Amino acid sequence: MSAPEVLVSLHDVSPRHALRCREILSWLKEQGVPPVALLVVPNFHGQWPLHEFPDFVSEISQWAEAGHELVLHGCRHIEEAPPPGGELDTRLRRRFLTGGEGEFLALSPEEVQARLNEAMEIWNRCGLPVPEGFIPPAWLHNANLDPVLAELGIRWTENHAGVRRPCGAVHEVPVISWASRDPLRRMGSRLVCPSLELAWRPRPVLRIAIHPHDFDWRTLRRSIDAVMGRVARRRQFLSYSDFAARLPVPA
Repeated sequence: MSAPEVLVSLHDVSPRHALRCREILSWLKEQGVPPVALLVVPNFHGQWPLHEFPDFVSEISQWAEAGHELVLHGCRHIEEAPPPGGELDTRLRRRFLTGGEGEFLALSPEEVQARLNEAMEIWNRCGLPVPEGFIPPAWLHNANLDPVLAELGIRWTENHAGVRRPCGAVHEVPVISWASRDPLRRMGSRLVCPSLELAWRPRPVLRIAIHPHDFDWRTLRRSIDAVMGRVARRRQFLSYSDFAARLPVPA
């Protein structure tokens, strides 16, 4: 029987979070974690366009050369004007799963196309390697996203449930992710995340997602450190590109 595996990602890589990104990557290296997936936001909240921060772009390029995998993570990472009303499921996900950052949750096909074109224009302007993966902010999107991803040649994407090819079935991979937005969520994360690691030990593949704001709180840092330590002792680290190569191609 093959050893269980783990996919590790650092979300919200942007000039907005440059100091935290450097800190977290240094910490991961100290823990013996190999290069991870870096979820790069081309224009975080519409105020941090990558091409206006060439020094940070150079850092991203150096991280890629060191083996980190660059993943396109939306464009602006914010749902700027949520439409009124809408389906109950969408309203609940907007309310409970994100703090207004579900950028692709309610975009029309034309808006999805325009937003991804904007993202890729900035990405290419920075001279970054062509991304193979795309992860929507907060893992939220609607059915309009997949056809555009397929046209762009994106090989894989993921949501809360797991990893998949655009227009393909989800390969279920549970994710451990800490929430730092308010005291209640931080307290819940410290209780729930270690329990999830224990409950999901029988799963062949696990995801761990780290966000820059997680490291704003000493208690969350201790929780992440403990969970990562247990995971590292029990699982082999796996890159997203290698995992995506196992996914079936949609008919």
